[in-house]
Amino acid sequence: MAEFPASKRERTGLIGFSQLVRPWSWHLILVVFFVGGLALADMVLPWALAILVDDIFPAISEGRGWNLLGIILVSLCIIYVLRNVLFYASRMLSMRVSEQVCFNLRQRLFDHLQQLGMSFYKSNRPGQVSSRVMDDTFRIQTFIQDKLPTLLRYIIEFQVIIILLYVVNWRLALASTIVLPLHLLTFKKFYLPIKDSHHRAQEHLAEAHGTLIETFLGAQVVKGFSAEERESESFLQTIRAGRDVQIKTQRFQFAQKVVADLLVGAGTVLLLGYGAWEVYVGSMSVGLFLMFFWYVRMLYPAVLEVISGTGHFSRTSASMDRVMEMLDEPVSDIAYDMRSKARTLKLVGPIEFKDVCFSYEEEPEVLQNINLHIDAGEHVAITGPSGGGKSTLISLLPRFNDPTSGTISVGGNDTRNIRLQDVRSMFGVAFQDAFLFKATILDNLRYARPVATAQEIVEACRITGAHDFIERLPRGYDTEIGERGGELSHGQKQRINLARALVRKPQTLIIDETTASIDATASKKVIKAILEHMSGR
Repeated sequence: MAEFPASKRERTGLIGFSQLVRPWSWHLILVVFFVGGLALADMVLPWALAILVDDIFPAISEGRGWNLLGIILVSLCIIYVLRNVLFYASRMLSMRVSEQVCFNLRQRLFDHLQQLGMSFYKSNRPGQVSSRVMDDTFRIQTFIQDKLPTLLRYIIEFQVIIILLYVVNWRLALASTIVLPLHLLTFKKFYLPIKDSHHRAQEHLAEAHGTLIETFLGAQVVKGFSAEERESESFLQTIRAGRDVQIKTQRFQFAQKVVADLLVGAGTVLLLGYGAWEVYVGSMSVGLFLMFFWYVRMLYPAVLEVISGTGHFSRTSASMDRVMEMLDEPVSDIAYDMRSKARTLKLVGPIEFKDVCFSYEEEPEVLQNINLHIDAGEHVAITGPSGGGKSTLISLLPRFNDPTSGTISVGGNDTRNIRLQDVRSMFGVAFQDAFLFKATILDNLRYARPVATAQEIVEACRITGAHDFIERLPRGYDTEIGERGGELSHGQKQRINLARALVRKPQTLIIDETTASIDATASKKVIKAILEHMSGR
């Protein structure tokens, strides 16, 4: 898939993430509340340790302090129960939010993709598009469900511990936290390289998806030209590039962790050295130092977890970039017309082309000054060399494309001024590519008109000659066909393709070389039957 302009990536990061989770902001506030309680519960154990060492143990040695010890132990039991309740509640909430965000995001992407013009699907491989819809949304879901609660917990824990340390002994706290600005510099140093390399890794993965799906769909061509080794080499090149980028990404992450751990070591050495001096001179009790040391030992993992969490967020933001880029793809004017409030009109009357020209984007014109008048009951055959614009011309009728200039009218009404559903409802199209869904033959035929009766479907199949071979199948019309109708011959697929167009009961029937795979004698018979069926239309 082509790179998107940099301007389209400005909505990502925290802004893009906030846009995704805004509908569930109250749920996330509850998650913050629960993980905050979880973080505060963790603060109690070092405090209890200080009381045990400084007060309870000396009192017990003198035969006192048992009641206070009992209170401390019961309180710790209650806190541990509370911790697990808070953990369960926070994880369940974050899981529900992540599932809903992923569900809605995939729905938005799919609905948006339905509104994109045909040019988008011509320039993007299916595997690359599906990678964004499924893989990138899954990464966002995983971050919200697994990483976000942990990140929030350690952010809160970090802030509370910093306050406690400076309240207990600001000099020792300063010695212990002097390395923290270096952690921030480490994060800034590695954030963008990790994000960019992960973005490239995702692009390579999407490319591999595209290659894989394309190879499977074209398996007959691949095997027909003995191109298995070439396809394998092409796939290997794609996944090799993805592997190299992933290794680079992991190298950045490991380097970030190594630097962070060295800084933790430096802070621990300063803490032990200066803390020993504080105890020696009597500025701190042993119990207070142990509490302080425990808090610092909680602080450094919190810092590493925050850095790790932001690293995960950078990778998630790369996925959000790709999702937002897809959502930023402009909806075609034709697709947008599906939702417009254009006037509804029953289209009846002759079809007329007036000075119609058409070109694909900035390419040379395919059609120039086409003038054509077709009355009801009239049959028109358009002939010409391959690539001459025959399929392009008929694609303008149901508005798969709109003319670059000129007008197409039905009954004197410009089709661009009529609701798109009404324009397309008058046409039945037997496409050149006889695409069939992986479903039953009956489902494929009913796709044209879901309310069609069994009698109408059988009648259409009799006209195209499909009924005979369908009846010979083990389950008749309920026979499941493979991917893209792979279990049927080309001629059989074309007959079903024609029957599907007739099931629509169109005012105008468009046949785009659909009989090419049917033998000449049968083709003449089918065309004659169709023309008789379409008499007066």
